[in-house]
Order: sequence, then C-alpha cells, then structure tokens
Amino acid sequence: MPRSPRPADESDSETTEDTLLGGRVTLIQPRRGFRSSLDPVLLARFLAPPYGRFLDIGCGTGALSFSLLAGDARATGAGVELQPRLARLAALGCTRNGVGARFTMIEGDVRAAGTTAALAPESFDLVATNPPFRAVERGQSSPDEERALANHEVSLTLAEWLDVARRLVKPGGRVGVVYAAERLPELLAGLSERGLTPMRLRAVHPFVDRAAVRVLVEAQRGSRRPLAIEAPLILHEGDPPRFTDETRAMLK
Repeated sequence: MPRSPRPADESDSETTEDTLLGGRVTLIQPRRGFRSSLDPVLLARFLAPPYGRFLDIGCGTGALSFSLLAGDARATGAGVELQPRLARLAALGCTRNGVGARFTMIEGDVRAAGTTAALAPESFDLVATNPPFRAVERGQSSPDEERALANHEVSLTLAEWLDVARRLVKPGGRVGVVYAAERLPELLAGLSERGLTPMRLRAVHPFVDRAAVRVLVEAQRGSRRPLAIEAPLILHEGDPPRFTDETRAMLK
C-alpha cells in the first residue's frame, strides 16, 4: 500500500545537492545510483501552465514535480515513487524547496493507486511522467538495481502506467510524457487506445544532424484536436559541444 516516506536526513557522503532552473529548484540525489537527467526538466518546460492538481508517476527524487511547482505558483500535486531511498530523498526535497502542503509524496506502487484517497480516480488535471522506457528484452539492464528500476520496464511497463494515467486523469485533463523516440509508435498507439488523444509532439535531438533520442508528448482525455507536430528541440551545438540558446533558456 502506498505510504508517505519519512523525510529522514541522508548522509552527506551518500548524496549531492543540485539545483535546477537557475537555482529555483533544489534536488537531493544519490551520489551513486539513479540520478536525474535533463528529461524531467524538458517535460516540465514543454507542458504549459496552469497545471492544476498534477500527479507525477515514478517521481524519483522529484525533479519533474518540483519543476512543475516552480513553474506554477498555484499548482498542487502528488508524486509516487516505488524505490524507498528515492522517495526519502524526494521527501527531503519537499522541505528544501519549501513546497509545504502543495505537494504529497507517496512511497509505493502506483498500480495500487486505488488503495489511497490521495490517488482517487479522475482526480488529477495533469498526469505527467518520465517513466522507465527501456524494454527489458531490448537492451542490457544496469547492474545497479536502482538505475535498472528507474530506466527499464522491470517493475512498470508502458501499458501499466498508461492504464494508471487513464484511471486517474480527469475527463478533459492532460497526460504529459517524455519517452524514448524509438518507441514513439507504441506510445501513440497506447494513448489513443485509452481515449488519451495525442495533441502535441516534439522530438528532442542531441545535435541538429543526429536522430531524435526523446519525444515530448502531450495528450488529452477525450479531445478531438488534431496532433500538432512542433519544431524539433536541438540540445547541443558546436565543437566542443555546448547547449543551444533554446536549451539554456529552458534550463533557466
């Protein structure tokens, strides 16, 4: 059953304290193990406010949730994380970021969403996620269990988190996801099969002459809007590589 983790202090030797969005967000992360990438920040900036009440599926140490809260002062939300250490660090991040009653941190399996009042059906305006996107049979899993669970579909598959999103998002509400570009057809089909209509899509390329590695997708429950394919986001340029102006602006 999902539960609220205790925000107990972690040893300084085991964690790092990092900042996002020009210092507006503080993230407490394991020094070794799963560490956040750019993906949750890119998703937060892709999704336009207002966010209303949001759910972050597999929130890790809180990068996506805290970025959404920083981007909309009226937003409230909940994050669910299966891994106890990451959930503890996210709870610590709640204190560091001063989000107070605006955010509820839940440790547990999001597939058991119906067992807690905090995750009532059709109660969220936005369900957002940076989910595990590597199918177990499609690549070598990390020997680090924390990273493997966060990045590979060991404990949460595409179909499972889509089912959760469909159950918890309000009619007319949004679902936002950052996902592996190579699995875009599966993602779009899975959304559509559940009445979650993809309405915005943006591909993320490491360089202008490289294939996309991620996609940012926004869907709406019950929408009939046609899909808008937006200009690609190019992350890096130059030699040595540096962030493009647009990427720097998104990160600040």
